[in-house]
Amino acid sequence: MRTGFIWEGKTRNWLFLPVALLMAVMPVVVRATQHFLSGDLYRLFLTNQKTEIFSQYRARFLWMMAAIMLILLLVFCKKLFSGIDRLGWLYFVACGVFLLCLFLSTLLSNHRDTALWGMYDRAEGMMTQISYLILFLYTALSYRSAQDLKLIMVAMGVLIAVNSIMGISQFAGHDLMASDWVNSLVVPDDMEGKISAIQFKKAKMYGTVNHYNYMGSIAAMAFPVCSVLALFEKRWKFRLPLLLAALLSLMLLLGSTSRAGLVGTAAAVVLAAIFFRRLLFRHWKLVLSVFGGLLVAVIGLNFALQNAIFERVPMLFDDIVTVFSDTSDFDYKDELPIRAVENTDTGAVITVQRDALFLSSEEGQIVFRDQQGNEVPFTFNEKGVLVTQNNAFADLSFRPVNSVDGNTPYTYLRLIYNRKQLLQFYYDDTQIYLARTNTTKPMTLEEPPIAGFLKGKERIGSMRGYIWSRTIPILPRYLALGAGPDCFIYEFPQDDVLGKLYAYGVGNIVVDKPHNLYLQIFVNEGGIALLAFLAICISYLWDCFRLYGGKRRDPNGFRGIAVGLGVAGYLFAGFFNDSTVMTSIMFWILLGVGVGMNRQYRKESVLL
Repeated sequence: MRTGFIWEGKTRNWLFLPVALLMAVMPVVVRATQHFLSGDLYRLFLTNQKTEIFSQYRARFLWMMAAIMLILLLVFCKKLFSGIDRLGWLYFVACGVFLLCLFLSTLLSNHRDTALWGMYDRAEGMMTQISYLILFLYTALSYRSAQDLKLIMVAMGVLIAVNSIMGISQFAGHDLMASDWVNSLVVPDDMEGKISAIQFKKAKMYGTVNHYNYMGSIAAMAFPVCSVLALFEKRWKFRLPLLLAALLSLMLLLGSTSRAGLVGTAAAVVLAAIFFRRLLFRHWKLVLSVFGGLLVAVIGLNFALQNAIFERVPMLFDDIVTVFSDTSDFDYKDELPIRAVENTDTGAVITVQRDALFLSSEEGQIVFRDQQGNEVPFTFNEKGVLVTQNNAFADLSFRPVNSVDGNTPYTYLRLIYNRKQLLQFYYDDTQIYLARTNTTKPMTLEEPPIAGFLKGKERIGSMRGYIWSRTIPILPRYLALGAGPDCFIYEFPQDDVLGKLYAYGVGNIVVDKPHNLYLQIFVNEGGIALLAFLAICISYLWDCFRLYGGKRRDPNGFRGIAVGLGVAGYLFAGFFNDSTVMTSIMFWILLGVGVGMNRQYRKESVLL
């Protein structure tokens, strides 16, 4: 009887079941949780309560599964650890180095609670990071045969199917995540309200992950794996489900409009072309026909949906042009109405492009003067806002607001630009100064150093250029150890109000993630931890090239290529996306499967 190369073998490996179960169940582990903020988080978000639905329960489920895997590792250590080669020990050493950096970064963190358990909306603290390492090692050690790959593909199919159903509803503007039925399942009875607030714009597929950008990371892993396995599977009863999974993954990629996902998928396609170059040249007519058919179908669908699929693609090309343009003499402050805001001995001063506005409190009244000392008249309009007809300061307006700091009532002057609150000034009968929002504490605006090659490129990649330009200069602090897992939010210069105003159009936005996997690891766990992570990934990818990149092509080697391309897709998307619990679980499982698969392939090659 003829058999295909993908699912050969009948041996059941029960030790691998927890891995497949984790991937299959993860998309439906969604539960709303309330978190009470204090200290620095309260200062940043200006609220004492936040709601989250995607990360906390997934992290807890991961901890439970990781604990089970750790027990199984200890109980069946002789069986699981048998046959580890030198490359396997390299992975162990790299994981050990990462674990040590992780532990020390948490122990020495200024925000130890966050470092241990993670941010309220991310849950990627030390407990979760350790669980990732356990998941990776257990997956790599427990993988035994193609039957285990079959289990993983079934689990991945469930993951893709769940996200596709949710994604289609979101694309159509009838988000199931905001439906009464899902709310009844997800929101506890003691929590008021619904989760409709988490909806994104229509025609954005985010499935059951935190954001549509992370759906791009999932698609960048799933599409290469499913496509390659489908192309080289001989039996249609397996090929058809794989083709369907590949098409659904492509739908999720395009529906999410994630440019990071497009970059990751494109990189995987380029690597696939390198691996299969001889095969592509041999069947170039078929390749062009399939590619042309897909292109026509996607363009037609995009036209029917009024450019909903490709609406963000032009921005990608604009960003590429900006990256290669010379902006060395660019000063973002030239583009703003405000160049500086400072406290002085007599009050505060707001420097604009052609003048400066001095604020002082005199006999209980706020007085405005220009830099020549002339009084600038501000009068109340019908909305109770102080405005002026002076052309030099016409872009600025102020609103007096009564508030409470603890139990102490006070009054502050809210600086408004472009109809949005920018800064606040505390004042009384004798003084006025720039203060932190909703407090009476003085504030000094930050002017952090800017990475030179990103100067003037702050708006590329949906403001990723701004985040990276302010993050790269602080990296020397974390060469050895990081600030603590999930602690990026505390390390970023959040008081760079004018920089945010230029990049985002608002000055009080909170930057809570680096939008880059490698910067995330560097700041949170440290430079040494990043080197350990890269050692694992690069060693694995190099092993794939060494095993599967030659002229000889073992049919079973296509499995290894497929998984390797999925891992590469995630790593390339990681240049523009950071991690979440769901995307990380999928990545570490794929990486573990790939490592285990390569080990088995080497054994079989030696036996042959």
